[in-house]
Amino acid sequence: MSANDVLKLSPSEVYEFVTNALSIKQVPYIAGPPAIGKSQVIHQVAKDANALMIDLRLSQMLSEDMTGLPEKDTERGKAVYLPFDTFPLEGDTIPDGYSGWLLFLDELSSATEEVLAAAYSLILDRTVGGKRLHPKCLVVAAGNRASDSAIARELPDTLITRMLPAEMKISSKDWLYWAENQCKNVNAAVIDFIRKDPKMLYAPTKSKERAELETYATPRGWEKVFAQVNLHEKMTQTNKESVDSAGIPTGKKETSGQPISPMCFNMMAAAVGSMAARSFKEEYDENIQLPYPWEIAQQPVSARIPSDGVSKATLMTNCAEYFLKSEDQTRDNLLIYINRVGGEYSELFLSEIKNKLGDNPSDKRLLQETSERLNIDPLLGSALQQGGGSSGNGPFLYHRYHYT
Repeated sequence: MSANDVLKLSPSEVYEFVTNALSIKQVPYIAGPPAIGKSQVIHQVAKDANALMIDLRLSQMLSEDMTGLPEKDTERGKAVYLPFDTFPLEGDTIPDGYSGWLLFLDELSSATEEVLAAAYSLILDRTVGGKRLHPKCLVVAAGNRASDSAIARELPDTLITRMLPAEMKISSKDWLYWAENQCKNVNAAVIDFIRKDPKMLYAPTKSKERAELETYATPRGWEKVFAQVNLHEKMTQTNKESVDSAGIPTGKKETSGQPISPMCFNMMAAAVGSMAARSFKEEYDENIQLPYPWEIAQQPVSARIPSDGVSKATLMTNCAEYFLKSEDQTRDNLLIYINRVGGEYSELFLSEIKNKLGDNPSDKRLLQETSERLNIDPLLGSALQQGGGSSGNGPFLYHRYHYT
């Protein structure tokens, strides 16, 4: 089989593939390079199936961990195997609050030959040490490819043919959806950076071209960067009192950030490589220099215009929020600046305003007047007025696996 014949699926497709395979009692095997999120997809499957996850790293196991230890059957006068309590067997009580178990055979391609041989009966016959798995125990396997820079081997045909193999590929769309909707420690600046340049999500270099400890950008690495940048912001952000266009304090505080510190950069470089870390730092440091809307209202003709698109888009959102809270003179000054930025960003500004206004006559009049000042059709026939959100179901949310 050539590389082109291998089934390659995005994370959301892997989720659907696994849940459907489990629904007909077949064992899916998900392969792929390290650090792309294979385990996270399987954990999501277990969560949605209300299954207690049993995560077995087969690279760290011995064959007896799979088959159990021999003991004497005094009644029969024979030796039998006594499986470890790792495996849910027929007759076991389902844990409180769960519908069953999901047995995740991770790092299958890194297991020893003895452990692989012991896995045959588990995967094909659902038996451990001659005893059957519980009928409410789902089985999923995963591992790295032999071609990756990992401790992995090509699986034998006798094992591959017992499973449903597929390879997971990178999808920036799926990852962004996961980060924004399911990650608990997300950072908006990292999200904006990957959305602007999706190729930075996963940028491996050939193992022969890397130094021994050299890292590169991976989804797992960017998840680490979330926490690193959050820590940086917690330690360095300060509040600055805002003023209106006349220079009068508004009584509100505006958050002010600081450039990425050398220590934060070092941690990012260790997580995603120096090239990706440097690119992110340059954009982040540029973004924190964005003028505040109230500063723009004071000096609309001379206020700085960011050089990159992500910064301009962020600023349009900030200006739209300030615009709707301001008086006429402040609004006039903001529109002078928005016209300076121009193009699609003026449309984005108007779109943000439209999304926050109602259908009453005064709101409609404000939208009409603003669109005339910006020379934009208030109906906004482009995609910008549609809200910019993702359509349809996001990854991992196609449907849930139900025990039968």
